[in-house]
Amino acid sequence: MAGENTVIFGCEDGLLVFKDGRFSKISSPDTFGRMGNQAGSPASPVVLGDYKVDKDAVLERPTRISLVNTDTKALKLVELGTSYSFRSLGRGPAGEALVLGTDGSLHVLNPVTGATVSTIPVVAAWQEPEAWQDPRPTLYVQGSTAYVTEPARRQLHAVDLKTGKTVRTATLGHTPDELTGVTG
Repeated sequence: MAGENTVIFGCEDGLLVFKDGRFSKISSPDTFGRMGNQAGSPASPVVLGDYKVDKDAVLERPTRISLVNTDTKALKLVELGTSYSFRSLGRGPAGEALVLGTDGSLHVLNPVTGATVSTIPVVAAWQEPEAWQDPRPTLYVQGSTAYVTEPARRQLHAVDLKTGKTVRTATLGHTPDELTGVTG
C-alpha cells in the first residue's frame, strides 16, 4: 500500500515522487511524456496517470495510460485502444485502475500488471471536446460505485463495480459537467 505521506507531481517528462521524506524522479521513456493527471489509491502503491507525447498539440487525445509503482519506481505504459480525457481517471475500492474511454466503456485494469480485468459499457461513444471547459463524460468513484455523467443525454449513471452493472440512471434537469461527492 502507498504510504500516507506519498505525494506525486506530474511533469512533462515523468513524475516527481515525494516519499519517506525524499524526492525521486520517475522519467518517462519519451522526450516529452507528460503525466499531468493522476489518480491514487490508499489500497495500492501504483498511481494511474494520463500519458501525452505531443508537446505541440492543442488537444491530444491519448490512448495510453501510465501506471507508476511508487514503491519500485517502475513505470508501465498501457495501450487502451481508445482515447480518454482528464476527467476519465479513477480508482476502484481495491485499487483497480479505472479509465472511462471515448468508446463509452469503463475500462477496469489491474494496476500492477496493466491487464484489463473487465470492460463495462456505460455511455454512448463520445469525443473529447476541444475546449477543456466544455462538458464531457466524467468519472467519479465513491466506494464500489462509479458515477459517470453523460452530458449528451443529460444523464448520470451509477455503476456497481462489484457486478459491472449500471444499477441506476437519472435524467437531470441540466447538462452535467463536473462531478464530485462526499460521504456521510
